[in-house]
Amino acid sequence: MSTGGSSGLAWYGGVFGGLLPILLLGFIYSAVADRTVFALWALVAGAVWVAVLRQGLVLDWRPLRLLATLALVLAAGLAVFGVLEWQHHEILDLGFRAVFPALYHPIFTAPRTSLILAGAFVLLGGILFMRRETR
Repeated sequence: MSTGGSSGLAWYGGVFGGLLPILLLGFIYSAVADRTVFALWALVAGAVWVAVLRQGLVLDWRPLRLLATLALVLAAGLAVFGVLEWQHHEILDLGFRAVFPALYHPIFTAPRTSLILAGAFVLLGGILFMRRETR
């Protein structure tokens, strides 16, 4: 990683803008559903996110290439999250109603929500990869 302020901003932006939401989503859903698989998902998805972010910064990838790659990593993570939601849907739904009754809406525990978001991030990653970038 270069020592410039831009690299530091990219690193901390990637950690706080990507890793933190992944960990929060996994740990909150793990607590709500009383299933450790969501916390384990967060740890694995977060580790992959940080590894790709670090590798992109070390290899001095162009910003759009790094964003595209991170979007695809997030898409893969959300697809796996959707499968986990599908496998544990009943307990997740009951737990969400019990812990957050005022905030409950079926869209928060529906696996299709994660899968739709995964598709959106695949599309975003593809668009960003196709864009030409000059240095």
